[in-house]
Amino acid sequence: MKRLADVAQEQKGLQWLLLGAFGIGLLFDLMFYGKGLGISYLLFVIGLYGLFIWQARQRIHLRFSRKQVFDWIWTLPILLLAFTFFLFSNPHFHLFNLLLIPLLFVIQTILITKRHQAKWYEAGFFMEMMETLLLYTPKYTRLPFRLTKERIKDRLDQEKYGVMKKVFIGIGISVPLLVIVLSLLSNADSVFGHFLGQIPRRVIDVDSLEAIFRMMLIGLITILVFSYMYSLFGKREEAAELPVPEDDKKIVWDGVILVTILAIINIVYTAFTYIQISYLFSGTKRILPDELTYAEYARNGFNELVTVTVINFLILLCTMHFASRAKPMLYRIIQVLLSMLTICTGFMLVSAYFRLSLYEDAYGYTHTRLLAHAFMIFLFVLFIIALLKIWRDGFSLIKYYAIVTLVSYVFLNYINMDVIIAKNNIQRYHSTGNIDIEYLSELSYDAIPVVMELIRDKKVEDKYMELLQERKEILYEDDSWQSFNLSEYRAKAYFP
Repeated sequence: MKRLADVAQEQKGLQWLLLGAFGIGLLFDLMFYGKGLGISYLLFVIGLYGLFIWQARQRIHLRFSRKQVFDWIWTLPILLLAFTFFLFSNPHFHLFNLLLIPLLFVIQTILITKRHQAKWYEAGFFMEMMETLLLYTPKYTRLPFRLTKERIKDRLDQEKYGVMKKVFIGIGISVPLLVIVLSLLSNADSVFGHFLGQIPRRVIDVDSLEAIFRMMLIGLITILVFSYMYSLFGKREEAAELPVPEDDKKIVWDGVILVTILAIINIVYTAFTYIQISYLFSGTKRILPDELTYAEYARNGFNELVTVTVINFLILLCTMHFASRAKPMLYRIIQVLLSMLTICTGFMLVSAYFRLSLYEDAYGYTHTRLLAHAFMIFLFVLFIIALLKIWRDGFSLIKYYAIVTLVSYVFLNYINMDVIIAKNNIQRYHSTGNIDIEYLSELSYDAIPVVMELIRDKKVEDKYMELLQERKEILYEDDSWQSFNLSEYRAKAYFP
């Protein structure tokens, strides 16, 4: 009896989950079908969280505890990134966030439901995540159909259910047969073929086809959401763990060879750093090579410096991983040399940053140049973390690199790059009289209020608005509340 009660309870729980997934399918249709992205994305994410928390409280008796603080912290970047669809209108970030937010949601839900054995920053966790998405989720897509079948079966007596089942089997067999027969008859009699061709046009209009498509889309979202949620909360078959062969011998790099290589590299980098300080950061003017100005000297070699920095980063990671620790004194020397390498690379990054700044003063500010600035700051932070790793062997590099990467990306979303680019280019215009108004017109709607308020030049304003006419028409195409975007709303105030 107890087992029957448990089965009935499980069936009821599955039905409620299917109903919740159907609600998410309806929410998807309401928020996104035929509409642009705006506040709708944030509302949809909140709806997904609502379904997940409801099911987690029902199935795993979810309780918010201190042990799960880190698992719930993932909610912050997810909601912040979802909020960007309401605040900003940068299409590049929107596209990337559209893909990143579901990935972060999957990581968080797997952590909360404990559907993992490896730590979240290990390669094994990625494999477990792929197992959930590509093995268990498709496996459970059949469950909604089985539940629907059982529901219909319970509501009808066995005789009626048997008749209905046979009717559907008959329809399934007759459909391909009818296709063949009607095709042959249409070819045999053109008049019959003509009337047959008119039937779909008279019976099914465009609106009916759209309604069918929307119902199919709602059904697809319902099945996917249900299957994924069940893969988190449902019972899984215990897979037999295959024995992992241990490596006979770990690859180790000889300490003497590493010391020699690092010492030679550090001598070159120290000399390079001295020259950088002398010519770029010193207040005194020094003699430059013939026919080379300070501006040209600052602009040249930026790409090469960044490339060398990336190479140094790889040298640093490989040395920390493969360096022999058999001789403590020798490894200590390696640590000192790696620290020197890190410090010299930091100076290279500062030099590259300074060069790019001078280049922007001469040629203006763009997305690529601003992203290059951000990338160099990001690399600088990674090198600081690596410096800690050099002296603390138990320090998890991948864990903190992943955290810094996510925090940096969220921060990059919220600095509003287009506003920074617009402000700096206008400031440069007031100083030099040079401005690329066509490039400014290609920026997102975030930049329009900044340009219109700061430019203070009627000719430039008129040219700018003329270039924006095509985008003005696009701006007024979608007036639905689901697509509401604060950046676009502010931009509309500047169009006559």
